[in-house]
Amino acid sequence: MRFTTLLALRYTFGLRKKVAVTLISRFAAFIISVAVFAFFVVLSVFGGLSEFGLRFTHAFDADIRITSAINRQFVVDDEVFVAVQNHPDVTLTSATLSQEMMLRFEDRTAFANIIGVDSLFYAVVEGKTMVGEWVQPGAYELVLGIGVLSQLGNAAYDHPAGITLLVPKRRSASVLNQQAFSAQSAFVRGVFQIGASIDENTAYAPIGMVQQISGTPKNQAGALYVKLADDADEISVRQDLGKILGNKYSIKTRAELNPAFYKMLKTERIVVIAILTLVVLIALFNVVGAIIMTLLEKKNNIKTLHQLGATAPSLRWVFFVQGLLLTGLGSGIGLILAVLVVWLQRSFGFFIIPGSDLPYPVALEWSSFWNIVLVVGGLTALVSWLASAVVKGVIKQ
Repeated sequence: MRFTTLLALRYTFGLRKKVAVTLISRFAAFIISVAVFAFFVVLSVFGGLSEFGLRFTHAFDADIRITSAINRQFVVDDEVFVAVQNHPDVTLTSATLSQEMMLRFEDRTAFANIIGVDSLFYAVVEGKTMVGEWVQPGAYELVLGIGVLSQLGNAAYDHPAGITLLVPKRRSASVLNQQAFSAQSAFVRGVFQIGASIDENTAYAPIGMVQQISGTPKNQAGALYVKLADDADEISVRQDLGKILGNKYSIKTRAELNPAFYKMLKTERIVVIAILTLVVLIALFNVVGAIIMTLLEKKNNIKTLHQLGATAPSLRWVFFVQGLLLTGLGSGIGLILAVLVVWLQRSFGFFIIPGSDLPYPVALEWSSFWNIVLVVGGLTALVSWLASAVVKGVIKQ
């Protein structure tokens, strides 16, 4: 080990003649630990909230969704879709068919996009935001967005008479005539809540019912929902499926289905990291103070070492390493405590969101760790190097 590094260790952890200098160094390490602790905890909470929000946003989204880029519908038993189902990273596929319908209950009406789903749909998506029962294949049942249910009235939920679905007949000449609509009764079995833009105009029903009402052949669908294996790479699978299906089909991952939401999350994370970086930078001023106070205390020793042959760069290295050691000590303590707190919250949920029984969501992510390493490490190197430049002035005195 180099002599300068040994000297830096002694200056950092050894006892000083002046107690005030020792206290300043210890206080600098403490402030850094608090800043790093806050940095990691805030990023973990942000990651948890992001996961919590994505769970709602993607409640009825598959890992990959395939639609036709040319026609509104396509034949699901075509050879290309057999190839999709045989892809090694594809575990399940589900066909869906959408149809705009008017819903009527007593004297209230609402318009909604009814998405017909097959028996595998609920296994392909998460669907954890739903209350009630899911639709059964072959039945005339609905799962409504809470906004649609509000328009029809809460009494429509599981009402024995059900609600009426109205779809314009394709060959009808007038939509003002009651005979221009195909009518079908269905029962509301469940309600989901994702977001206002979806809840107010979306409902789910068995695909057979939607095909029957809309007059669509049973082998046709509007979209294919694909569930991937847990360790599958969405981008790689999307590229593979693109080669299989060609340009006639649109293939999108979850992120591509909600680009605005993901862009918002990235922007918010950048802002949070920028604010926390400023907090760390302010905390590092204590390290600058500790380095300068050590320089002033060891002024005579520095001059003696310089007269004995120690160069200015080597002496500067001593105090640069001291800054790294102080920050490393504080960062290590703060990071260990932060990981422990986040793990305890994730495992036991000590802190509850006010007004609910839900624990604050947190996430242990490697990205948070590397963000701290890059930000704290980079700023520490810069600040310590600038502060250690004072040694040149001490030598010249």
